Amino acid sequence: MIHPTAADILKTIDATLAAQVAPALDSLDGQSAVATIRHLLRLVLVRIEDEGQNLIDEISALRRLLPSVGDYLRSTGSGMEQRRRIDAALADAVAGDAGDARYPTLEALAECLSGLREALYQALKTLQALRPERQEQPEYRAVRAAIREYIVWQNEQERKLIAPAFYGQGPRR
Repeated sequence: MIHPTAADILKTIDATLAAQVAPALDSLDGQSAVATIRHLLRLVLVRIEDEGQNLIDEISALRRLLPSVGDYLRSTGSGMEQRRRIDAALADAVAGDAGDARYPTLEALAECLSGLREALYQALKTLQALRPERQEQPEYRAVRAAIREYIVWQNEQERKLIAPAFYGQGPRR
C-alpha cells in the first residue's frame, strides 16, 4: 500500500481546512464554502472506503433477484423485451466473477450496476402493467415483494455512504 493513502490525504486536507482556513475567514460566505468543501471531502473519503464494496454487494443482490423476476415474466408469457434485457444485463455483469483477474474500477462496477438496475426498472414497469390481472396471485406478490425488499436494502446502502459525510456534521449551504 502506498502511504499516505488517499484517505489519509483527504483527512489531512479536511483537518487543515478546519484548523487553519475556516478560523481565518471573516465572511459568512467563505465559512459556508469551507463547510461545504469539508462535507464533500468527507463524502469522497467515505466513497473511497466503502463505494467499491457497496457496488459489488448491489451487483450480487441484483444477480440473485433478476433471474427470479425473469422467470416470473417467462411464466406469464409477457415482457419478452424485459426478459432479454435481464438476460443481457446478467451476461454483462462480470464484475466479481472468479475468473476475472483485473481489479474492477469504480466506473466499471457502476456501469455494470447501471445495466442491472435498468433491467430491473424495465421489468418492474411490465410487472406494474400486469398488476390488474395478477395482483392476487402469490407468485406475483412474491416477485413484487422481493423487488421492494431490494429497493429498501438499496436505499439503506446509499444512506451508509451519505450519512457519515453529512449528518451531524454541521450546516451545509
